[in-house]
Amino acid sequence: MDKKQAAGLTMLGGAGLAIGSFLSWGEILGISASGMDGGDGWFTLIAGIVLIAVGYMAFSGKALPVWLGWVALVVGAGVAIINYFDISGTEGLSVGIGMWIMLAGSVLALVGLLMGRKN
Repeated sequence: MDKKQAAGLTMLGGAGLAIGSFLSWGEILGISASGMDGGDGWFTLIAGIVLIAVGYMAFSGKALPVWLGWVALVVGAGVAIINYFDISGTEGLSVGIGMWIMLAGSVLALVGLLMGRKN
């Protein structure tokens, strides 16, 4: 895979973090809450936007510091993972689609950043 594919995965992962911020993180008795309802969604949204920017700049051949992508990934994935365990550890509360999208986006961004290092 080349740098453009790695950049594409990074952008896709960032989009997953950003979009998942607005979707349901948890649900109980048919009532759902997004990350934006509790405030932690702002961290994942900003992290996702930064990952999209890092991936886009790598795709276009202009350099943005790669460490910026790693910091965004650590923050975004960290917030998502902590909230996932909080939600899944609460009886009667089920994990929502937004959480799954953010976790998948974190994995895609990780793969993209790792692939970008090798080239």
